[in-house]
Amino acid sequence: MRDRRTWLGAGAAVVVAVLGYLAWDALVETDEERLEGFVADVTGPVAAARVDAARARWVDLDRQPFEVSALGESLYFRAGEDAALGERAARATRELAGADLRALTRAIVVEGDAARVTLRLLSRERGMMQVEWRLRRHGQDWLVERLAVTR
Repeated sequence: MRDRRTWLGAGAAVVVAVLGYLAWDALVETDEERLEGFVADVTGPVAAARVDAARARWVDLDRQPFEVSALGESLYFRAGEDAALGERAARATRELAGADLRALTRAIVVEGDAARVTLRLLSRERGMMQVEWRLRRHGQDWLVERLAVTR
């Protein structure tokens, strides 16, 4: 009888440990999972509201300057240049309006406080393009540091 209680106690302890781990895993979001959210924000239908929401979530020029390099042109945005970035984002949104950006391939690499998200995107309207986003961690936030677009 004593052996049976010992085994039941050990079994209960294992079940509690497994349930505790599963609960912890469900509650804790990894960096890769956060960056999957980033991918969801920068793919899909291009619309001004989605672009503005992504910019509000992933870009903060007061904490992280932002560089855009697209097809030979590079632009740098620093603290105080939110209006210029907003104008550039609005122009890009108008140029891509109605496009649906679908990720064919994705790679997310996290190295300490830096991350790289590389996407091969396909759009019926624009064809295929390769984009690489570099992000930097600031506390619990990941902020975009650089976007490079190539064909």
